[in-house]
Amino acid sequence: MKDNFTDINVIPLVDIMLVLLTIVLVTANFIARGVIPVNLPKADAENPSIKESITVDMTKDGALFLKGEPVTIEELKAALAGEDKNTPILISADRDATVQPFVTAVEAVKDSGFTKVSIQTEH
Repeated sequence: MKDNFTDINVIPLVDIMLVLLTIVLVTANFIARGVIPVNLPKADAENPSIKESITVDMTKDGALFLKGEPVTIEELKAALAGEDKNTPILISADRDATVQPFVTAVEAVKDSGFTKVSIQTEH
């Protein structure tokens, strides 16, 4: 005697899809936040959306990262020298970072000839 399947149990399929959806959402959150831990300062004004920009990150201890790679001030100046001067620069500095390393980084960007510089904040 043959058993004919008249309906399919979809509950295991739904369970697997929910688990996969959860994994994708959690992973997307980590990718969107970035891997460099920067605690951004708060501001009332909204930031304009900058699509194609060069990112410079500064951690709490003053370490600099250009496009996610650690750099010194000299390496930052050298890397920016070869970039298009009309490209926007986005600086993300930790709110607990000291002022002098931040000012030094901004001066390095300014000395490289960039005029479109934004500071990233939380809203």
